[in-house]
Amino acid sequence: MPIWERFLPDDKGVAQAMKRLVSGGWVKSFAPAVVRGGVVCALTALPVLGAPPPQTHFTPANGAYPFADPLPLSGAAYDEWMLGKSFFSIPWVEAPSATTARDGLGPHFNANTCNSCHVDNGSAPTLNASREPLRALVFKLTQPARHGERWQVDNVETPLHDSVADPVYGVQIAINGNGKVRPEARTRLRVEPVPFTYPDGRKRVLTAFHPYLDRLSYGGLDPGTTISLHQPPALAGLGLVARVADAAIIAWADPHDGDHDGISGRPNWLGRPGAAKRILGRYNWKASAATLVAQTANAAAYDLGLSNPFHPQELCQPAQTDCLAAPRGRETGHGSLDLPGFRLNAIAAYVAGHKAPQPVSLDNQAQAGKRLFHKIGCADCHRETLTTRDGIVFHPYSDYLLHDMGEKLGDGRPEFLAGEREFRSAPLWGLGARLRAGERFLHDARAADPEEAILWHGGEARRAREAFIHLGHAARAALLHFLEHL
Repeated sequence: MPIWERFLPDDKGVAQAMKRLVSGGWVKSFAPAVVRGGVVCALTALPVLGAPPPQTHFTPANGAYPFADPLPLSGAAYDEWMLGKSFFSIPWVEAPSATTARDGLGPHFNANTCNSCHVDNGSAPTLNASREPLRALVFKLTQPARHGERWQVDNVETPLHDSVADPVYGVQIAINGNGKVRPEARTRLRVEPVPFTYPDGRKRVLTAFHPYLDRLSYGGLDPGTTISLHQPPALAGLGLVARVADAAIIAWADPHDGDHDGISGRPNWLGRPGAAKRILGRYNWKASAATLVAQTANAAAYDLGLSNPFHPQELCQPAQTDCLAAPRGRETGHGSLDLPGFRLNAIAAYVAGHKAPQPVSLDNQAQAGKRLFHKIGCADCHRETLTTRDGIVFHPYSDYLLHDMGEKLGDGRPEFLAGEREFRSAPLWGLGARLRAGERFLHDARAADPEEAILWHGGEARRAREAFIHLGHAARAALLHFLEHL
């Protein structure tokens, strides 16, 4: 039976798109990913057909939807993009349901669509008016003292052994449950005001977040478990990032600070030590995902509870008997996974298929701010320019390497080689749009604006922070004005 005839009536528009993909000879198979020795072998790649010329990869950073401006795709690439958009945007439902295309939600989950946490492909609100956490601010669970044992610890939620999960609640707290399945817990925050005074006498009140849980459904956390907060990043220019050669990122690495400048960025290598092939992480707050497909699979599993080729089992821990007993989606012509490989690939293609925000122009104040940005050392980690394998020059303002950000920003969560205080340099493109949308900054959303984010920097960024706070007020304003143009 041709693959496009396997779709049920609720897959409106999908069957025709798949017919064009297969009939055109562009897709040979939908082979699932496999895991060998902790290394993910890629899903069957779908070529980007009708790929746009380089000059069409960018959109004005001050536009209305700087993260949601699609690339001008055509043919099979457009069909795949539309398929991905459908599964990114339309809500999933719990099983059993009349639909078999989107009935895999849960049993535990935080959201029922991808765009619940990526509004217009950006980020999403993380706090309500009472400063209580919303679903976009996820509570990650880790046992940092056991990180060195992670290759010997088998848990359904850590198939790649990137960290050690809590033995009762897993990797991430789910605030919702299907049917008779109880939500794992209610997420809570204690917000601490932290006064700060500049050398020139100006004052700011920063905020520190202290996460905790109540209404835990399966008993307390293991005593060795740490809670850390992660907010969703904007999906900016990810297709371009995927096209950068590993060597271009590694070239900036200086893990032992050989030039004695205080900056020692290093790659996060994924997979077992001693493996024949090293895999470079470049996505997530700690560069713990190597590809867009892998990152999409992680989000689908942890946030929506969707089984997929990277996470083929439902994320139910042994003590969660209601979760283990919950109904599962029906077997279809595509197998038993909630999110089969070709749909997972399509979502990743949709995420990649958008233009990257870039400033149209800089006024005099922003130009002065850009010079200061470089002068005081911000660009030592927030690398302005990268180039894809096929020669497209773009400006993400990140080196995609890990940096020690100091004790105050440490979240107690190691991932692969990333330590508890290490984070990938956050890309700054689209920062102005996120500020205008009222979104918050840093991995845990503690910073209300870029200025507060800078003031929390430490570790390798300490010198740049100190230089920033000793600038005059007008100079600081110029640098912040530049960031708002990105």
